[in-house]
Amino acid sequence: MSDPFEGRPFPRAVLIGAALLIGFVILAAALVRVTGVGGTETPLPPVVELRELVFIDDGAGGAVVRIAGENGTVAELRSGIDGFVLGVMRGMVRERKAYDAPIDAPYLLSLREGGVLLFEDPLTGRRIDLRAFGPTNTEAFARLLRAEPDPQ
Repeated sequence: MSDPFEGRPFPRAVLIGAALLIGFVILAAALVRVTGVGGTETPLPPVVELRELVFIDDGAGGAVVRIAGENGTVAELRSGIDGFVLGVMRGMVRERKAYDAPIDAPYLLSLREGGVLLFEDPLTGRRIDLRAFGPTNTEAFARLLRAEPDPQ
């Protein structure tokens, strides 16, 4: 069998058109990103419950969770048991270090209308919709929202 396109170059007009289309898409995306014109943003549902949490490294791979400005412990997170929460926290701490933000400042955990559970870092602007990680991992954070602090 012979190749029907043998000896025939690829049409130059098609290559130029593809390059122009790709360039236009990149330029349009950059303009929306920089100016915000043409972009859309879904507003967050209203807050039903909010808690400011401080995570304190215990030096053994875990963390102690406290409510900001209050005494007492909400939870003691252990490596190997509370891996999801600790993994999210390590990512948040790494981002705070990149921003040169204080590591011991509180994070926001909020339950919003419609069951949206968000974990936010007000210093870096990072926001995580915890529903994306499934019900088991969402429940790991929901416990921190509902737990009563143990006085110490």
